[in-house]
Amino acid sequence: MNIRPAKETDIPGIISLVAEHAKRGDMLPRTPESIAATLANWLVGIHKDGGVVACVSLSYYSRFLAEVRSLAVSDRVKGQGWGSTIVKAAILEAQHRSIPKLFALTRAVPFFQKIGFSITARELFPQKVWRDCSVCPLIDNCDETAVVLELDPAIIPPHKSIPVNIPVAAMKPSRKEEKIKHISQGVLPMSKAKKQKKQANKVVLAYSGGLDTSVIVPWLKENYGCQVICFCADIGQGNVELEGLQEKAIASGASKVYIEDLRHEFAKDFLFPMLQSGAVYEKEYLLGTSVARPLIAKWQVAIAAAEGADAVAHGATGKGNDQVRFELTFKALNPTLQVIAPWREWEIRSREDAIAYAKKHKVPITHTEKSIYSRDANLWHISHEGGILENPSLEPEKGMFQFTVAPEDAPDKAEIVKVDFEQGVPVAINDVQMPPAAIIEKLNQLGAKHGIGRVDLVENRLVGMKSHGVYETPGGTILYKAHQGVESLCLDRDTLHYKEQMAVRYSELVYNGKWYTPLREAMQAFINSTQQNVTGWSKIKLYKGNAILVGRAADESLYREDFATFGQEDVYDQSDAVGFITLFGLPMKVQAMMEVSDGGKTRYAAPDYSKFKRD
Repeated sequence: MNIRPAKETDIPGIISLVAEHAKRGDMLPRTPESIAATLANWLVGIHKDGGVVACVSLSYYSRFLAEVRSLAVSDRVKGQGWGSTIVKAAILEAQHRSIPKLFALTRAVPFFQKIGFSITARELFPQKVWRDCSVCPLIDNCDETAVVLELDPAIIPPHKSIPVNIPVAAMKPSRKEEKIKHISQGVLPMSKAKKQKKQANKVVLAYSGGLDTSVIVPWLKENYGCQVICFCADIGQGNVELEGLQEKAIASGASKVYIEDLRHEFAKDFLFPMLQSGAVYEKEYLLGTSVARPLIAKWQVAIAAAEGADAVAHGATGKGNDQVRFELTFKALNPTLQVIAPWREWEIRSREDAIAYAKKHKVPITHTEKSIYSRDANLWHISHEGGILENPSLEPEKGMFQFTVAPEDAPDKAEIVKVDFEQGVPVAINDVQMPPAAIIEKLNQLGAKHGIGRVDLVENRLVGMKSHGVYETPGGTILYKAHQGVESLCLDRDTLHYKEQMAVRYSELVYNGKWYTPLREAMQAFINSTQQNVTGWSKIKLYKGNAILVGRAADESLYREDFATFGQEDVYDQSDAVGFITLFGLPMKVQAMMEVSDGGKTRYAAPDYSKFKRD
């Protein structure tokens, strides 16, 4: 079979093949202009008579994600293996370009599964959903399934282009490649697992641009003799923190800088699944910092694979929870990576030490007055620790809060916001559909204005000590209240109560950094099944720090007014309660009967007031 990159002369053949499948509703039509503009990303199968009999394209969303799309095979060669061969060629091309993940939306799920893809959730790919699906005329009636294939580009030798003629046998990885891939996925033979020496060739650093991570760059180079690649995740911390970040990292000594906008991924893949679970740590904390760390660490691992790095580093201290959250994710996704935590190694112990080190190594730092508070901000929340908060008996200063207004200063007029859900996922605010991150941003804006979402909490850290923190989570607070409103209509009693118990354990897993664990994933599968009918809306009244549920409705509501009313006897005969109460209270009755036998008294017998002393 002749599989090769597409040429300009192939465009008419591609158009004809795609149009043939588009008429059947198998795919969306493509214009000659769109194919010409992306021709470098197309592969074609050429028949012995010179005609185009198969085609496929790779659509690149980022350095780490591409979609297999526009797969079409001519009817005259169906069943001859052209489809699987050209998809395997596309997989090789993606590996040669160091793309770690491929996905597709398809009705031919078994076909892709035979090639190695697995079924996943379409919402896990917000880039696709909000770039293409949102403008597709079939979005409301889409019957396609998302499939994904994780690749390991590090094991593929570089090629300038794919072979012109690719035999099917050539698509199979060698035993050596399988062994390397096996190890890269975390199965490292114990006999060969050795303690890493204090050296590294290339390190991917979780970089924020603050004083600590800026100093870590030259420190890594000085102490490990390595290249440093800085990675910054835009998860909604604000444009101010991102301004000039790339230039600053390079000036600090980084060889390369990645800045990725992960706001939609953060919302879709992490915040919304957690919202569906109902997880709240120790009854109040909505886990804003905890749930962000696995996402950042996941991308560090992906960049390390794409760059051929052998180590990752973070700026978390040796006293906090974040070191655990980062490093558990590293272990889960690639245990062969060396982990470097400078705060557990270096001699820097104060801000003054860090500034002195920065000056010595000519690291650009901004000379601003250090806040007495330690803060972490993202799309979901902002946290405050330190300063006067170290004394939990003191009320936080009014000026400490960065996002929400004081409830007493909030508007005197209440505001009502409507939130729509589809299968437990928020999709619209006040009847306006929005992408995931925009929903949270909008609710943050509304909630902050009314002083919603302030929490003052003494929490139990994973490392064994208590800490005092204050959190501002306006949008998240509204979403939790709204989701609870719709869910209360749709879940039966036993499922709802069991899910509430599970939410406590789920919150502990998130807080402790165990996002990528079989237990959390199994729990998520159960949670997803509970959300199938959670489609509807809630109305929340915002007033001076309070988010009050004032209305809810659901398509599959289990609440029926005609069933619940006391005036109807068709569904429920009140006389049936006699037998029910008798059986329901039988254990209590039996115990009491045992206590009064032979002249005894029950534990609830009236007390002897004569023994009470008078004042």
